[in-house]
Amino acid sequence: MQQMAHALGKHADEKKYAEVFEKIKGSFNQAYVRPDGFVGGVPPPPVFASGTATKLSDKPVDTQTGYVLALKMNLLPDTLRSAAAKRLVDKIAANHGRLATGFLGTPYLLEALADTGHTGVAYRLLLGTEYPSWGYLVGHGATTMWERWNGDQMRSDPSMNSYNHYAYGAVADWIYRYAAGIDTTASDPGFHTIYLHPNFDSQLGSVELEYQSRFGLIRSAWSASGTQADWKITLPPNTKGFLPISSEMVSRWILDDDPIVRSSKLKAMGKQGADEVFEVPAGTYAFKVKLAQP
Repeated sequence: MQQMAHALGKHADEKKYAEVFEKIKGSFNQAYVRPDGFVGGVPPPPVFASGTATKLSDKPVDTQTGYVLALKMNLLPDTLRSAAAKRLVDKIAANHGRLATGFLGTPYLLEALADTGHTGVAYRLLLGTEYPSWGYLVGHGATTMWERWNGDQMRSDPSMNSYNHYAYGAVADWIYRYAAGIDTTASDPGFHTIYLHPNFDSQLGSVELEYQSRFGLIRSAWSASGTQADWKITLPPNTKGFLPISSEMVSRWILDDDPIVRSSKLKAMGKQGADEVFEVPAGTYAFKVKLAQP
């Protein structure tokens, strides 16, 4: 609502919704967040509880989805995002490197990991084949996205009623926006300004994406092996790219054999937080990136 009010120039409403969000954020942190980054609460009674009284534990529990949504919805103070993300990674590791999210958490799981510096974990989940995983579905005959991770074992169960469901398939959004790195901006939507943030990783090896926007064809193709990634990007006429690069990585980016910071083809926009930002005019570019060691 705050973003919508800003886009419409309704500054009083923008301020009002910003204040509402800060109140919600404060209440959430008071109720569910600890100073060490723990995000959790006392579990509620079972949805289909019987009439018999059941004593529930009063010990707070945390879940992968709890961390994912707190990070995605920006409900945590900046000082605790890293600690909460580390706890999410630890919970994944404790679950033998597998996800434990459902319809609410899975669409944002890989995004929360990538946004907090854990892209390698995100790719391991994306490429995993053990149950539950996207690879498990593919390996067991899925040509569409199932409602349940183990739909192959529930074909005679009436509760397994959809073999073409949305929620887990939202991972494709992450592949387009984070793997290939083609994204929109809220301030200039419709791919007029293209937000470029590819995540190179030798686990996947290569990505190639083409999108026919209203301005023309957008193309992103990269390959990564060892310690180097090669990325070729095409932006159509009457568009521009917005390319943020972390300050510790900017010296590793090369464009046409020159360090990106010295390239005359791009416009340096200065720092934004911990990133160096570059404006990329319409055209075709070939980058080389020296990848950081894991």
